[in-house]
Amino acid sequence: MQFTTAAILGLAAQCASGVAPSTIAAVVHTESKGYQFALNVNGVARQPTRPTNAVNAARVARSYIAQGYSVDLGLGQINSNNMSALGLTWDSVFDPCTNIGAAGKVLAGNYHQVRGGRMPQEALRVALSMYNTGSRTRGFRNGYVGRVLNNAGVSDRIAPVAYVPPAPPGQEDAAGKPPATMLADLVAENMPQANPARAASPPPPAWDVFSRAAYERARSAKTGGS
Repeated sequence: MQFTTAAILGLAAQCASGVAPSTIAAVVHTESKGYQFALNVNGVARQPTRPTNAVNAARVARSYIAQGYSVDLGLGQINSNNMSALGLTWDSVFDPCTNIGAAGKVLAGNYHQVRGGRMPQEALRVALSMYNTGSRTRGFRNGYVGRVLNNAGVSDRIAPVAYVPPAPPGQEDAAGKPPATMLADLVAENMPQANPARAASPPPPAWDVFSRAAYERARSAKTGGS
């Protein structure tokens, strides 16, 4: 399943409350472009064919791990070596909420580890480098931090939608629509042109420079400020 930015924002708000949704959206867009079953096998010349479901994704990933490779998994591209520490299993790692929750836990942990003596903006960038490489510097050199920064505006002016987990096969909602269709409808209804009036939201935390900048721009536009 390919998640829209609006759906990723909703997932982040539900499942990774320790990190502002727009930051998670920028990371997920950089890592997987919102594809639920994304895989990246580290150290191979050619990546496997993109899986289409969780069972197939787990099977492919485990076959590479058995050969000695590590594999990045799902929306947040959680590395297979970190699954145990994050409490993930093969039954849960491709669940969207669980995967994004793990991504938020890693990013927030990195940030709190490095924030001492750094400005929030600098600490966030170092945390992003660590998210990608485990190193405080390699993520700058390989361009990863720059790519996330380039994607930082991906969620501007997009309203989040709540994530509705799929029902068991054969079950639909009371109106007769499968949850995936409901989610698509919610995305359409919450795009800016269809939802001009939105309740005011509290300002994002000071360390989240991405969301803070978007918040200040939106507030300025509403008040007519510069």
